[in-house]
Amino acid sequence: MRNRSGFTLIQLVLVMVLLAIMTAAGVPNFLSWLPKYRLKSAARDLYSNLQLAKMSAVRANTKCRVQYFKNPDRYAIDLLNKNIRLSEYGSGIRFQGPNDQTFAVPVITFNSRGTSNSGYAYLTNSGKTAYYRVGPLTSGAVKLQKWNGGNAWE
Repeated sequence: MRNRSGFTLIQLVLVMVLLAIMTAAGVPNFLSWLPKYRLKSAARDLYSNLQLAKMSAVRANTKCRVQYFKNPDRYAIDLLNKNIRLSEYGSGIRFQGPNDQTFAVPVITFNSRGTSNSGYAYLTNSGKTAYYRVGPLTSGAVKLQKWNGGNAWE
């Protein structure tokens, strides 16, 4: 009798069946998590781009405008020649808040000192599973907040 190593066909089939069961159980959780992740990603990118616009205005010693648009939902940063479409994130990301707000002002302008006009842009996804608002204060500080489902932003 020789020493044989390896797996039998039955062992391989059992492992494949177990993997299929675990995958089938995990896919619905992943699909419910994905739209929220994409929304959070879009909100963080908007936050980062507002910070970048502020820093670019200070560095270039000039004004930098961030302009919001509807149909299609997008925003543009003029000094950086960026045009970002929210549809690129998937999951139906669009400008809309819990009370159907879109954005407070259509144009945010950072000046050479880093200060700006204030105003938030509101983001959600097609399932309206969460809401975020992103925008600068008049001091130039950019805020990213999530709707807590009640009457407050956190």
